[in-house]
Amino acid sequence: MSDLTEPLHGRAADEIRDQLRADGLTAPVRDLLAAILDALTVPFPANSEPHDAHYRLLDKRASYVCASLRGLLADEHPEPAFDAGFIRKRTASLPAAYKPWVAPEDRTDGGSR
Repeated sequence: MSDLTEPLHGRAADEIRDQLRADGLTAPVRDLLAAILDALTVPFPANSEPHDAHYRLLDKRASYVCASLRGLLADEHPEPAFDAGFIRKRTASLPAAYKPWVAPEDRTDGGSR
């Protein structure tokens, strides 16, 4: 892993968390984080569906999230709202093309999945 992709631990992570608590997050940054969360929340396939489709979809979505974040971090004048919009459009263009798993308590047809 490079210095840019390694997770932060210890004092550095604590300082970042403290800074976020002190300053809060702007609305565009919160929207960007929500778009990232939506993109990376990929439904698991039903038991009868092949699971490799789930992993391919997650990989595709993660790759464009990473590309967006790299561009955002490299930009001298970042626009989180633009990146949030980009991520949302890409997420919408890559829906799950398989039957998603449904928890037993949420099933309405009584069947197994």
